[in-house]
Amino acid sequence: MSGHRLDRRKVKRHHSYTVDEAARVIGATRGTVRRWLNNGLPAIRDRKPFLILGDDLAAYMAGRAHPKRTCPSGTCYCVKCRDARRPAGNIAEFVPINTHSGNLRGLCPDCGSLMHRRTSTKQLAAIQAILDVAIVERQPRLNDSG
Repeated sequence: MSGHRLDRRKVKRHHSYTVDEAARVIGATRGTVRRWLNNGLPAIRDRKPFLILGDDLAAYMAGRAHPKRTCPSGTCYCVKCRDARRPAGNIAEFVPINTHSGNLRGLCPDCGSLMHRRTSTKQLAAIQAILDVAIVERQPRLNDSG
């Protein structure tokens, strides 16, 4: 299940869960929930099965969540390096998706892989002041014909 995001929004704060139920609700394995119990997830341990309060489970998962990182202006996110970087040579291309937004693409200066950033057409002028941006015509999609 690596690479799978656990959904803490499905936890009902006023319910209590067994290890099995908690794992099923958030989309994790029972071993993950048991490991969390050993690492500090509060539970009612008076009797078996242990009960985990929904509020405690949601708070524990929120504490484990990594905050979103925004890319500064003029940068794209490199998935391989896991960091926001300026495109190599300060050169990027803008591929419009619709009239309001598009994808900004560039090459990572460190690993050479393709980096992406979704941006609006309103922000394009500010990005063009920082980067040399070429506006590319988007490729037609299958549902565009007809």
